[in-house]
Amino acid sequence: MRDATAEYYQRRADEYDATSWEHPGNDPAVSERVRHVLSSFSPVATLDVGSGTGYLSRWLPGQVTLVDLSPTMLSIARRRLPSSDVVRAAAPPLPFADSSFGRAFTANFYGHLTPSTRSELIREMRRVAAELVVLEELTSSGRLGEGPEERQLTDGSTFTIYKCHFTIDALLKELGGGEILLAGPEFGIIRSLH
Repeated sequence: MRDATAEYYQRRADEYDATSWEHPGNDPAVSERVRHVLSSFSPVATLDVGSGTGYLSRWLPGQVTLVDLSPTMLSIARRRLPSSDVVRAAAPPLPFADSSFGRAFTANFYGHLTPSTRSELIREMRRVAAELVVLEELTSSGRLGEGPEERQLTDGSTFTIYKCHFTIDALLKELGGGEILLAGPEFGIIRSLH
């Protein structure tokens, strides 16, 4: 299912911003709340794992290194953030030395991983950075939901991807604790230091 998710996001790259963060049906205050939290961080060398188009990466202060598997997503991100380093890689593992960054950030990527792969990603992010920040979509039902999910692109093609819809408490527990910086209703942001 990981390959299907990678193919889905590769094919979705050109429509990603318009169908997610910039969708006309979305409340612009949601993006503003996320931007406010991310831009309030201290500027440090930051690794953005699963950066996609760099839509959120542009709000991270400091030098940002973008990691994604999709060459199309990274091409868009490179145009959006020309001074950032761009690395094409599947994660986990992370192709960086221990303590290479001050912060490791991931947004809407973590929930596409199976529980064992999520644990591996957290270990890897903690290995390369002292601060860990995870942004994930929260469930609207109030209940944790996880498993295959069908998604459709604007061209009508469909993909079955893996997705975990977290509650803020479930995400906090899975990360082993931390500071809740945003708790919905649409997204949760948790920062964890080690």
